Amino acid sequence: MTDLSRGLAGRTAVVTGGAQGIGAAVAERLCAEGCRVVVYDRSAEHGESVVEEWRRRGYAAHLVVGDVSDAAAVKAAFTDLPVDWPRPTLLANLAAGFVFKGLEATPGDWHAVLDPTIVGLSLVIREFVAGLPERDANAAIVNMASISAHIAQQGYLTYNTSKAAVLGFTRCTAQELAPRGVRVNSVSPGTVWNANNERFHREVLGLDRATAEADPENGGKFLLGRFADPAEVAAPIVFLLSTEASFITGADLPVDGGYLAV
Repeated sequence: MTDLSRGLAGRTAVVTGGAQGIGAAVAERLCAEGCRVVVYDRSAEHGESVVEEWRRRGYAAHLVVGDVSDAAAVKAAFTDLPVDWPRPTLLANLAAGFVFKGLEATPGDWHAVLDPTIVGLSLVIREFVAGLPERDANAAIVNMASISAHIAQQGYLTYNTSKAAVLGFTRCTAQELAPRGVRVNSVSPGTVWNANNERFHREVLGLDRATAEADPENGGKFLLGRFADPAEVAAPIVFLLSTEASFITGADLPVDGGYLAV
């Protein structure tokens, strides 16, 4: 009989950008699945808050505060773990740079978006893989792309380029790591109603969620006519990390309410 267990319980997972939004939803879901979860984030304030809450619930959560584009900080994230935790075999790369500029973007703008999104991605995966066996690692990685990786958007040159690079990075690392038993995939979410997007819609556009979702230029662009909640993106990420996705690698999964279908 086929074993349909998810294969997550008892394993150690690292979630970059895990203190807020989608990252926090992924970390919480992995905790609930029985994983030991390393929350790796730049924000000590948000990180301490969520990790403390999860520990109160009996979850195994550990906070590492650092920048993913800092090689020393990345190395520490994978070495300074609780002594009784096994080496991480699950990785969700959700940290990214958010810079929305066109051709006017300066070198500083490009560093601000590419350093965390691509340089950080490479450093984190390199350190993650360094702790795995050469073969049969039974490990999985999920990278964060975006619908913006697949389309052109006015004034989004920096952001869309960084996310398109994630797709290429994912395919190449999937090929390179497959012989070692490491699967690598990505997800491409549409607009998620998190704290940052709520603040933008309210303060810049003057729209609450219901009004924004009813607007043809906002929620109306999605076939489902609304934005996603963070948990709705977390679930597919956890699926791709699980053994239920054991024959999926080098793929990108749109979690976009049908945005890219039309």
